[in-house]
Amino acid sequence: MAQEYLTFVESLKDLPDGQEVELTIKDLTPKDRRYKYEARYVKALVNSDPGKLPGSDTLWVRFRMGVLHPKPFGIKITKEIGEFKPPAA
Repeated sequence: MAQEYLTFVESLKDLPDGQEVELTIKDLTPKDRRYKYEARYVKALVNSDPGKLPGSDTLWVRFRMGVLHPKPFGIKITKEIGEFKPPAA
């Protein structure tokens, strides 16, 4: 079963097609878990056309003001970085 995730971005330029990016994602996949919206900080490949990223999961994109992008992206997580983005040094 494919997973579903959500991320917030300033603009779609933050999600370049076919490139690896660092994102904070929330797991939206229905399952029995302790925390309803578990957030993770990951490196992932993303594509605005999920069909161009075979075996990808679904990534819903919201802009900082909460507006939902009408079409989902594809996402393949390549590395788990942690539970949150570390503060800037």
